[in-house]
Amino acid sequence: MKPPELATWKIKRLRRHLLAHCFAVPKLQRNFVWDPGRAAKLLDSMYYNMPIGSLFLWEMDRKSANLIRQSTGVLPQFDIANKWIWFVIDGQQRLSVIYQAFEAQVRENDAGSEIDFGRLCFVVEPDKDDENPRRVVYRKKVDRQFVPIHDILAPDWKSRMLSQSAPFLKRIRDCRQRLLNYPVPVVTVRSATLDEIGEVFIRVNAQGMRITSADRAIALMGALDVREMAQELRQRVRQEVFGLGGIDPILMGFNLVTDKPELDGDPPKLETMARRWSKRIERDDGEKNEFKKLWHKYQNAFLTAVDYLRRRFHVHDETFLPSANMLATLAVFFYHHPGQPDRHQKGEIRKWFWATGVAQRYSGRGYHRNIVADAKFFVSLAGGKKTRFVLRDLLDPVLDIQGTEYSSHSARARAFFCLLASLEPLYLENGDAIPVGPGVASHSNRKQRHHVFPQAQLAAHFPSRIYNSLCNICFLVARDNKMIGMRLPRSYLEFYREKYGIKQFRRVMKSHLIPVGNESGVWDFGVVPAFKKFRQQRLALICAEFEKAAGIKLFRKS
Repeated sequence: MKPPELATWKIKRLRRHLLAHCFAVPKLQRNFVWDPGRAAKLLDSMYYNMPIGSLFLWEMDRKSANLIRQSTGVLPQFDIANKWIWFVIDGQQRLSVIYQAFEAQVRENDAGSEIDFGRLCFVVEPDKDDENPRRVVYRKKVDRQFVPIHDILAPDWKSRMLSQSAPFLKRIRDCRQRLLNYPVPVVTVRSATLDEIGEVFIRVNAQGMRITSADRAIALMGALDVREMAQELRQRVRQEVFGLGGIDPILMGFNLVTDKPELDGDPPKLETMARRWSKRIERDDGEKNEFKKLWHKYQNAFLTAVDYLRRRFHVHDETFLPSANMLATLAVFFYHHPGQPDRHQKGEIRKWFWATGVAQRYSGRGYHRNIVADAKFFVSLAGGKKTRFVLRDLLDPVLDIQGTEYSSHSARARAFFCLLASLEPLYLENGDAIPVGPGVASHSNRKQRHHVFPQAQLAAHFPSRIYNSLCNICFLVARDNKMIGMRLPRSYLEFYREKYGIKQFRRVMKSHLIPVGNESGVWDFGVVPAFKKFRQQRLALICAEFEKAAGIKLFRKS
């Protein structure tokens, strides 16, 4: 590889190359992952002439067009009529924002969230008391106050300005000149091999955005568009109304079915798998078809795992899934057992699901070894052996359940909401089933999760970690929540008990795991003693229900 060449391009020159469709995104690159805040911050840094990093390009001729990812989403597609291809090895996110600052299109990022680049606005008159005011923000435009960047950068920018006062136009012109004349360092590499560029991609990106093991593996498998294959599978999962934050668990699962992990060992590294397949394909192009054949089988197994978790354990969307890597390990079972599990297999999968979620076995120290052990377990189970799942370390109810807050994104909190969903919770108002489906009770919709003892009543007596504990949370929809307000349980529950009768009332309360017997703390006077008594009683109910769902012992005596 020849030494890289360094140049400096102003934004207006970069814009010309973008319009000429000179840039291409290689298959090893990730999708656009930034959110609106990061996009605005980039342009804000450019306004203040702060460094934003260099653009790293790999120049190749058109013979390398097979390495281009066909769908970029945010950047313009490369024009094959160009003699040279500039592959963007580092700087795709920044280049995408710069392009869209002019175009103002609405695009999705990798997480599936829409970004309206037309809402990137210049703050005409910032707060004078702010020492370092943000001059570019993401928000709805307001005439003469928040002006869209794409209007400022447009050739006919003056005619787009409602205010023609000299001070206003001076500020707009100054912003325009700062952005158009911003100098971007550009590093260009020529005569490099695909393997060398893969190594460059890893080294360069490792200094900035977090590089996952999947990114590293994809960068080393230039002969196959593995990212596109994984993204296609991820999209199919999304079509099943089941979001998936990234492709890492997809590649993790494939790694587990193509490499045979040793029991109690670490899983084989994705990079090792990538290098091995890359060398095999390099020696024999027929190996590419073998890879695709295995991938097709694995793809079906992964989709079956998604469907099974959704149907059997009320994992309605990703926010209910304790760990994304649970899809990877369960896919191992369906890879080796394409049909539906028999009675014994269902029972063992049931133990594995609840134990792995509640015990958070796929997080913290040693989680890799648990993944490998489970992959080995599922291979054996799929083969028809009477293998049994065992949870070796029982949990402490007080520390692990009472000590977990409902707002956390922990595996345990997610398993808790799966448990509540499995009980088919009922409306307090009429006893009908609450539709706990995708998005209804997810982490993104906190209005459907309610404190049994209102936090406003407890805040004066307990820290937030106490009243936000799982032990004080249930599913309630907005109309029930509004009815309850800040009232204590002995007030609002008594209303429903008298209105609907004891039989229906107990049925509804059972669906929420709320103890309402005569000795329950919900009926006691005195906020502090009533809550402490209730918390202890509900903790016992939750733990018992977890063990009932799992079919094995999960907790030691507290």
